[in-house]
Amino acid sequence: MILSSSILIGFIRLVFLLMFLYYCNNKLVKREYSHNLLQFIVNEWFKYGSLSLVIIFVLIQCSVYSLINYVLIMLFIIVVDVIGIKNFKNPVRFFKEISKIRFFEFLKDNENKKPLRDLVQLEKPKKLIDDRVFIFYATLVLIVSAFVGRYFFYSYDTYLLSDLWIANLNEVLLFDEDIWFNGTVSVEGELAISNLYSKLVDVSPEVGLQSLAILEDILLSLIVFWTIRKITPSRILAPMIAFLTYVFLYTFSPIEIHYLLQNEPVLMALTFAIPCMVYILKPDVINFKKTNFFSSLVICFFSIGLIDLFTLLILIPPFFVIALVFVNKNFLSYKWIALAAYLTGTASVLVTYYFICEFYQNDFLIFLQSSLISVTSFTYMPNLIIPFDELLKYYQYGSLFSIVILPFLIWFKKEQWRPSLVFMLYFNLLVTLSFLKVEWIDSDLLRLALSVFIPICFGITTAVLLRILFPLYKKVIRFKMPIAVAVSLLAFGGIIYSQIKPLSDIKTSDKTPRMVLDAYDKILHEFFPHSYAVVNDNIAQTMSINKHFFINYEDFLFSYLESDSIYHHNRKKPKFFVENPQYVIPKSVLVFVYHDNTETENHFADQNQLEPLLKEHINTLEKRGRTVSLYYESPYVNVYEIVNEPKSSKIDDLIY
Repeated sequence: MILSSSILIGFIRLVFLLMFLYYCNNKLVKREYSHNLLQFIVNEWFKYGSLSLVIIFVLIQCSVYSLINYVLIMLFIIVVDVIGIKNFKNPVRFFKEISKIRFFEFLKDNENKKPLRDLVQLEKPKKLIDDRVFIFYATLVLIVSAFVGRYFFYSYDTYLLSDLWIANLNEVLLFDEDIWFNGTVSVEGELAISNLYSKLVDVSPEVGLQSLAILEDILLSLIVFWTIRKITPSRILAPMIAFLTYVFLYTFSPIEIHYLLQNEPVLMALTFAIPCMVYILKPDVINFKKTNFFSSLVICFFSIGLIDLFTLLILIPPFFVIALVFVNKNFLSYKWIALAAYLTGTASVLVTYYFICEFYQNDFLIFLQSSLISVTSFTYMPNLIIPFDELLKYYQYGSLFSIVILPFLIWFKKEQWRPSLVFMLYFNLLVTLSFLKVEWIDSDLLRLALSVFIPICFGITTAVLLRILFPLYKKVIRFKMPIAVAVSLLAFGGIIYSQIKPLSDIKTSDKTPRMVLDAYDKILHEFFPHSYAVVNDNIAQTMSINKHFFINYEDFLFSYLESDSIYHHNRKKPKFFVENPQYVIPKSVLVFVYHDNTETENHFADQNQLEPLLKEHINTLEKRGRTVSLYYESPYVNVYEIVNEPKSSKIDDLIY
C-alpha cells in the first residue's frame, strides 16, 4: 500500500484543529460543563457544518468566495451565537460585565495562589470513571480506527484518476473561480465541502477530494456511535457494536470495496440527516429554544438539499411519518416545529434550484429527476458473502425481534425506547422501498443509505438483548465498562478474523494512479506555482489548473525541441521574447514517463508506448547542455526534471 503523506497530514491537522476548537469551547465559552468531545463534534457539525455550506454557497453566488471571507463570516456568527443576540444589542454593557467577572476570578485565583497549569488546563471530573473522560479518549480512538479502517482500502481504490474523479476535481477547482453551476444545474454541495476541507487543512484539492470519502466515513462512524448512545440506554457495548459493524464489517454491508473511497453525496447528507432525526425525536439532546431549533433545522435541510436531493426528498419524509405516529407527547410541539422547518428548508432550496434552472435555461423537472437518480453508484458487490437481497431479509427478520420487544418495554415497562422503535420501523420501511420498482426511487442510493442504518439496527438489537439479560448481569453492573471494552475487543477480533479470507480474494487496484497523485503532491510542495510545466497525458490537465503550465505529449514530442532551441538561442535578447512570447518556455519542465508493465487497467496504460520517444527527446536535451535529473522514481512512472533556468522553480532555491 502506498502511504499518501498528504492524506495523513491533512487528517492529523484536522484532529488538532478539532481539539483546539473543543478546548476553546470548554475553556472560554463554557456553555455546558457536561459537554463531552463526542457530543461536541456531532452538535457543532450539525450546527456549523450545515451553516458553512450555506455560507460557501452564498459567497460563491456573490463571487467573493475565499478562505478569509469564510472565516471572518463564521467568526462573526460564532461570536453572536456565544454572546447572544440580546447581549449583542448592547455589547458595551455585556463586555463590561464579562470583564468584571473575569477580573474577580483572576483576583480569586491569585489570592488562592492557583498554579498556572490549573488556569490553562481544562477542568477535570473528580472521578476518572466519569463518562466525559472515557468518551474523550474513546472518541479519539474511534476517529483513528475509522481513518485506518477506510485508508486500508486505498490499495483497492479504482476511483482515483478515473473519469468521474477528474470530473469531480474540475468542479472542486471551479469553486475557487466562484463558479457553482457551470452552465448545467447540478447538486454539488458535497464537493464544496471538499474544497473547504482542502483549504482548512492546507492540502491540495486533489488530496482533499481523495480524503472526502474518509472524512464522510469518520463522521458517520461517530454519528452511528453517538446515535445508539442517545436512543438506547446502552452507553458502551451497543454503540461499539454499531461502530464496528459500520467501519469493519465489509462482507455483510452493501458497499463496493473498489469504490469505498469514492465520495457519495447520500453519505455526506446523512451526516446531517441522522443527527437531525435524533434531535427531532429527542429535542432535549441539543437543548435549543424553539426559535433556534426551527432556524437550525431550516439551515440543515437547506444544506442537505445542496448536497443530495435524494436524502431530502426520499429518505427524510418517511421518517417524519413514523416519528409523528410514535411521538412523545412531551415533545409534540417540537415535532410540528421540525415539520415546519423541513417544509420551509425544502421549499427554499427547491425554489433556489428552480430560479437557477430558469437562469441557465435548464428544465427543472429533468434536473429534479436526474438528481434523484445516481449513475455513479454501483450494485456489483463481490465482497458480500451472500447476495444482498437475501442478506436484507435476514436483517429484517432480526429487526422483527426488537420490534416485538420494544412495545412491551415502552408501554408496559414505561421505559424510554420510542426513538429506538422509530429507527427500527424506519429501517424496515427503507428496506421495503428498496424492493419497490418506483421510477423516482433509486435502489442503489437506497442501498447506500441502508449501509448506514444497518449498523444502527445492530446497535439497537444489541441494546435490547442487554436489556433482556439485565437480570443476569446486574450483579456485576459496576464492572460494566471493562466488560463492555473486553466484549468490544473480542467482537472486533472476530469481525476481522472472519473477513480475512473473503477480503484476501479481492484484487488490488492498479498502483499507477496512486503513484501519479503522489508525484503531483511532491511537485506541488517543492515547486513555486506557475514557474514550471508538467508534461503528461491529457486527462491529467485538470490537475494543472491554477498550479502550473501543462504540456501534453503531442506538443512535447512535436514542438518542444524547436521551442527549446529558439529560447536558448535568444535567451539573452529580451526584446525578442517581447515580440515572440510564444517561444518562452518554463523555467523547469517535469516529464511523466510511464513504463511498460502488466497493470494496464488505467488511463496511462497506452502512454508506456511513448517511453522510448520521450527518453530520446530527454537525451537530446541533455546533449544540448540542459540539466536533466530523475526527480521521481517508481516501478510504474518516472518523472524527469528539465532545468531551463537553474534555481528558479524550487521553493527552497528561491528562499535560500
